[in-house]
Amino acid sequence: MVFCQLEDQAVFGGLKASKLTATQKREALRAVNLIKEKRCGKLKGRTCADGSTQRQHFSKEQTSSPTVSTDALMLFIIIDAYEKRDVVTANVVGAYLNADMPDFTVMKPTGDAFHIMCRVNPKYEEIVTMKKGKKVLYVQLLKVLYGCVQSALLWYDLFTNTLKEAGFVLNPYDACVAN
Repeated sequence: MVFCQLEDQAVFGGLKASKLTATQKREALRAVNLIKEKRCGKLKGRTCADGSTQRQHFSKEQTSSPTVSTDALMLFIIIDAYEKRDVVTANVVGAYLNADMPDFTVMKPTGDAFHIMCRVNPKYEEIVTMKKGKKVLYVQLLKVLYGCVQSALLWYDLFTNTLKEAGFVLNPYDACVAN
C-alpha cells in the first residue's frame, strides 16, 4: 500500500544505471522500510531514505526547519483562549511527498522494496541492472522523502508559502505560527 502511495504521488523517476557516474551510484541513498502494527491491528508502512550520507553536502542552515518552542506554544494557547480565537489543526497525509526535491538525489531500493516497486510499476523492470550478481534499481527522488537531510526545511517552505498564499501571516516572533 505504501508503495502505491509513493507511485501515485510520483515520488520516483527511474534511472538507467549506465547514465549515472560511479560517484552517483556510490552515494545513492538506501531505502529504509518500516512496518508497524497500529493499536487497531492494521499494518502501517513507511518508506524513508537513509540520508546520513547527505550530511557532508549541506550546512545546518540548508537543512534546519523552525520548530515551535513549548513556551511559545503555551503563550499562543493562552492568547487564543483569552481572545476567543478560532484555532484549527490539521494532519497532512504524506506531507513531505507534496514538496518537490530540488536536487538530483539518487536512491537505491533493495530487498523487498525493490521487488514491490517493480510490481507496483513494471516499467522499473526495464531499467534494472545487475551488480555483483544481484539486481539493482536506481531511482531519482522527485519528491521529498522522510530521511533526506533537507526534507523538513523543504516541507516547511512549501507549507508556509501555501499558508501565505491563502492570506495567513507568519508570526514575527515565531515562524511556526500563522494567523
